[in-house]
Amino acid sequence: MDLEDLIDELEGLLQRAIHIPGGKVLIDEATFRQILSELRNTVPDQLQIGNRIASERERILADARAQAQRITDEARSLLNARLDDQAVVQAARQRAKEIQIEAEQKAATLRTETNQYVVGQFGGLEARLQRLLREVQAGQRVLGQERTESGSQS
Repeated sequence: MDLEDLIDELEGLLQRAIHIPGGKVLIDEATFRQILSELRNTVPDQLQIGNRIASERERILADARAQAQRITDEARSLLNARLDDQAVVQAARQRAKEIQIEAEQKAATLRTETNQYVVGQFGGLEARLQRLLREVQAGQRVLGQERTESGSQS
């Protein structure tokens, strides 16, 4: 089960809870603890996904660098083969520079897009976890107040 499903489950548990005047609710502790346990197990999965994305980004960057190196090597090889014709040499140098600049721009774009994606994923995860934490803390406060109220009534 993914993180969003577990958060939806918590919201459903909250909706099915017994509502007490004063904004308080009673929830099934066993169900709540089970969902909480699943959340604890799911968060590392989400982190692994983030790590895989970061690894994929590094692989893409390495591929872009290797491609840029291959292109540069090919351009250098072409340059050496055509040294007798100055116009061809100049054109090859210019094309090699263009190719290298293009490859570097593509690598920079990929790096930026990958970073933005990872930051966005982590931001979404953080927001969901903060919302869940607030809900858990609110539930704990409610249960603590009910315990205090029932203790003072005895």
